[in-house]
Amino acid sequence: MQWHVDDVMTRDVTTVSIETPLHRVAGLLDREGISAVPVITGDGRVAGIVTQADLLTGIVRGSPRIHRDDVTPPRAGDVMTAPVVHIGPDATLPQAAHIMQRRGVRRLVVTDPRGRLLGVVSRSDLLRPHARGDAAIGGEVAEVLRRRLWIGPPQLRAHVREGTVVLTGDVDRRSTADIAARLTAAVPGVTAVADRIRFGYDDGDLVRSRVSSTHPFSAEPFPPGRS
Repeated sequence: MQWHVDDVMTRDVTTVSIETPLHRVAGLLDREGISAVPVITGDGRVAGIVTQADLLTGIVRGSPRIHRDDVTPPRAGDVMTAPVVHIGPDATLPQAAHIMQRRGVRRLVVTDPRGRLLGVVSRSDLLRPHARGDAAIGGEVAEVLRRRLWIGPPQLRAHVREGTVVLTGDVDRRSTADIAARLTAAVPGVTAVADRIRFGYDDGDLVRSRVSSTHPFSAEPFPPGRS
């Protein structure tokens, strides 16, 4: 089972418009306890994002001055960061983490193909699957093994304690036990796997076979030049 941005993102997102005065944006961030807010156009598209750093820049740039005529207060559109770093809801959590690290941002705006806001995903959202309790992790491990290998209790059992999964049970082949351990290790929140699965037949040598391209039991790609 693969976690996607859609599974962890915040959907109820506080937004502002391009015309929202900066003092209202500052008050909104303080009242909601958030550090950034997306800037939305009239048709729901994301025009940019205003962060606390953007606000500080706007405050310094717009230090009070005396004018003799009307003054337009600075707006969200004047200081927002644009274009915004965005991602689609179907992206995986590792993909989102990679973009955050590469672009040096703490959050990503989630948009549909037309650029309309769907939600926001933050660093803490990406960590949510890893912070689950043992019962939730054990349930996902059992579901993964059932869906991918068609094996479940009582043939295979997963005991979880503080993120460490102990796999027990009996399978026919060593390769099946190895696959079960690798699938378990890939479940978010699993910190270690103790593979105690018993197997009836050690097919390790067969899996590593490179005898010929026509051998019916060869389980690995053939070396270049082999035909």
